[in-house]
Amino acid sequence: MKIKSLYQKLVTAFALVFFVSGAGALDIYVSPEGDDNWSGRLSEPRAEGGDGPLATLQGARDRIRALREESADIGVVRVIVKDGHYSLSEPLVLKPRDSGERGAPVVYMAEDGASPMFSGGRRIDGFEPYKGGVWRARIPAVAAGDWYFEQLFVNGKRATRARAPNGFYYYMVNVRERRVSDQTADAPEAEQTVTVRPADIASLKDLSRQELQDVNMVVYHKWDNTRRFIDELGADGASIITSGRRMKSWNPWLRGTRFHLENYLQALDAPGEWFLDRDGFVYYFPRPDEEMKDAEVIAPTIDKFIVIDGEPDNDGFVRNIVIDGLTFRHGRWLTPSGGFEAAQAASPIDAVVMADGAEGVSIIDCEFSRFGTYGVWFRRGCKDCRLERTFISDMGAGGVRIGETRLPTSESAITRGITVTNNIINAGGRIFPCAVGVWIGQSGDNTISHNEINDLFYTGISAGWRWGYDNSAAKRNTIAYNHVHHIGQGVLSDMGGIYTLGPSEGTVVRNNVFHDIHAYSYGGWGLYTDEGSSHITMENNLVYNVKNGGFHQHYGKENIVRNNILAFSKLYQLQATRVEEHLSFVFTNNIIYWDTGKLMHGPWDKVKHVIDFNCYWRADGKEFDFAGMPIEEWRALGNDAHSIVADPLFINPDAKEFRLKPESPVFELGFKSFDPAAAGVCGDPAWIEKAESLPRPELRIAPPPPALTVIDGFENDPVGSDPAGAEVHEEGREDLVAVSDLNPARGEHCVVVNDMPGLDAGYNPHLVYKLNHRRGVSVSGLELRVSRDTDLVIEWRDYSSGGYLSGPVVHIADGELRIEGEAPVKVPIDTWISLSIRAGVGEDAAGGWSLRIGVPGSGERVIEGIPFRDEGFNVFDWFGLISNSQEETKYYLDNLSIVNTK
Repeated sequence: MKIKSLYQKLVTAFALVFFVSGAGALDIYVSPEGDDNWSGRLSEPRAEGGDGPLATLQGARDRIRALREESADIGVVRVIVKDGHYSLSEPLVLKPRDSGERGAPVVYMAEDGASPMFSGGRRIDGFEPYKGGVWRARIPAVAAGDWYFEQLFVNGKRATRARAPNGFYYYMVNVRERRVSDQTADAPEAEQTVTVRPADIASLKDLSRQELQDVNMVVYHKWDNTRRFIDELGADGASIITSGRRMKSWNPWLRGTRFHLENYLQALDAPGEWFLDRDGFVYYFPRPDEEMKDAEVIAPTIDKFIVIDGEPDNDGFVRNIVIDGLTFRHGRWLTPSGGFEAAQAASPIDAVVMADGAEGVSIIDCEFSRFGTYGVWFRRGCKDCRLERTFISDMGAGGVRIGETRLPTSESAITRGITVTNNIINAGGRIFPCAVGVWIGQSGDNTISHNEINDLFYTGISAGWRWGYDNSAAKRNTIAYNHVHHIGQGVLSDMGGIYTLGPSEGTVVRNNVFHDIHAYSYGGWGLYTDEGSSHITMENNLVYNVKNGGFHQHYGKENIVRNNILAFSKLYQLQATRVEEHLSFVFTNNIIYWDTGKLMHGPWDKVKHVIDFNCYWRADGKEFDFAGMPIEEWRALGNDAHSIVADPLFINPDAKEFRLKPESPVFELGFKSFDPAAAGVCGDPAWIEKAESLPRPELRIAPPPPALTVIDGFENDPVGSDPAGAEVHEEGREDLVAVSDLNPARGEHCVVVNDMPGLDAGYNPHLVYKLNHRRGVSVSGLELRVSRDTDLVIEWRDYSSGGYLSGPVVHIADGELRIEGEAPVKVPIDTWISLSIRAGVGEDAAGGWSLRIGVPGSGERVIEGIPFRDEGFNVFDWFGLISNSQEETKYYLDNLSIVNTK
């Protein structure tokens, strides 16, 4: 039963009387049996013909325009849409002239009891058996070049574009980048050559040039994804050449970076996959429960459903419009010729409902589903708009966006006062895994409340778009009573249930429930205050079943985290990263409850914070510490003076029932009870049941990548570039890791590392290689030339258990090579030496390692039987060179090799 139209809340009490009865309102009807040449004043066609309802929303809009030309004052207008399916060949575009009046809106609404559906797609029929279980149909419009699509929906389900591998990923062996031009609209800036395993691209070798250039390479790196077309395959049979923007230094492709290939017939080998050939044939491999003779197969033809086209800079607002009870499905996205470059939160991607200059516009009780972009975007100059009780599902990107990425330059261009409440946002990131459920950019005074956000691959709610402490418009946002869960899913990293950026005075995050958040590598957090997040209050939130921590602050100022329940994080419970001079956060009256992993991670003993009146309880009974200290030592630093280590007495934490028993000791600390069941959608029981009945995706952990080999003299890397395949960490000052043509050990290139005093992190600059050596014997060899003030650590690490364990560790400082338990070895200054570290790993680890040192004029020295730094080191998945010098200095690296033999 359709609930009473919610738009009635938006009008005056006087107008409400006429809405309920229909008296005093101008009604225009739209019907599948209608005709845009008719008046639209009749709900049914006349038996004798000649008049009746209109056929389209656009026809209704144009009829209202014509009526206003006859009479400017026509009052309330209701466009009543009758039940049925409608084909949408273009979006409904509403301009300032289509506005309603305050108390007399223009309403596009479903007829009472009706569920009209507008499809932006075209049905494909005529499927016939092809071979190997695959069916195909001929589409003349595609063969003629008049239509192309990249999404297909079969019986209401998104089909998978033919891809390899079918599950999980391939892994890059190496990456080299060559700059080819300055970036323009028509020319790529750089060319990347990606070395791969020959078997991974064997299925591409017989493709024609056109077929090859239609293949997408989809790359997953940290919090981003990149979509690229392939230019060509390397002559070596083990490389892919692609071009586009230069890789971002803070998030490049590296050795071990994941990717998959999609959109070629040879990859169509699993049920649910499809492929569109430019010769006009579409191929589909049916799922077991699908009969192609009866299947509904739909591909999208249009990009947008509704466009609110105001001009806020010229006071050209579209005002007082209500969209109520309408369903829109099947929206298109086509990969542009340059692909999709990495962009956090898929920020360049539009929505199927775009609003600029919208004021007092409401979208209520609608559905937007099966599309390739975001759902709804209140972009530029939108004010006092509302999205309520709307189902947004099966999204190529994410659900809702508010504001812009850039800071508006005029008051009229600022988007503010947007309410997003009681919506279901489900199943996103199907084309852009980096998209978010609800995104707030440079916009303030918004309310995000009582939403169900489920099944995405990155962040649930993102608020703010300023890295650091410069001016931001994202202030006084209220994020409350949302249920955010099953995000990340092991696909991307560096994410949160709630993720914030920049100064956000007055922003409140309260009474939300965040759970089942799992990153690929690092960063599956519940509450995540990232760079510059400031003056945010996070209270009365429940976080559980996350990977990396219930709370993490990268860096920020004077945030308040209080009265939250943070439970069952896998690796750590609390994280803090950057040490700053100001007060970073206040952490009080929280309950931290866990049974695995560490309590704290990061420099908690150095970060400036206030922490007290908390309850800590490790449910498995194991001992724990506070940032590596017993509680007495931790308290001696002024921390947790009134906190307790005690069971908080949840009703049933194993069943995720986190209400407290009356006798809970936390009440004496001042903890205030809150009801997690109040989060999520509300109101109509059927609406609540719809949210609760949505599938909860099963977490599928990708298998570890194959062991990687590094053999690099840096001869193919341009001078000034990062060494290919390395993860480089710099702070953008005079610290530097770069390929150089000065002083190579052999050949023409080496790597120079400049260190300097005053860096934020003493371990910068450093460079890292990710390896995944899990058994056999590994050997890392390199040549070094150090300076007098060089302070360098060469280290193997094992991250397989969450934190890290160190294996071999070599420290070079003050002209000496130092190993724990061994006598120092003199190292010549400004002279190339060679080092080789050898150790068994995995089941072949013997608990020790050996070092071979080659010094000119002194021959070689071998030290054997050296114990690993940490007992339990097992997997060699991280090799780092860490410069710890506090002086201005440099060292050189050449001829690096890291090899695993099994």
